[in-house]
Amino acid sequence: MSSRTTPLNPLVDSPERDKRIEAKSRELWEAEDRPDCGPEVYREKAAEIIGMEDNPHAGEIPVSSLPEPQLADVQIEEAEIQKNLGEFPERQTDQGDHDHFPQKENETH
Repeated sequence: MSSRTTPLNPLVDSPERDKRIEAKSRELWEAEDRPDCGPEVYREKAAEIIGMEDNPHAGEIPVSSLPEPQLADVQIEEAEIQKNLGEFPERQTDQGDHDHFPQKENETH
């Protein structure tokens, strides 16, 4: 774990951070018995680990208010969702001027 007192911004590249990511990706690669793919395959995972080490509390969101106990199991949907309910396309829509149902083609023998 990092002994850093001020967290670094994980979105900003820095030579120090890149070196740590390279070292971590090599460590992960060696832990997997050095597969043929090389340590660069582990770079994304290493970057995530370094980001978590630099900002261990970044994923914690403080809960400012909880719902009342009687509403704990009630799911509330956003009003934007309600706009689209019940709007089904008609037979002739902007999808093209054709019927949306399969039809048997006329066969002449």
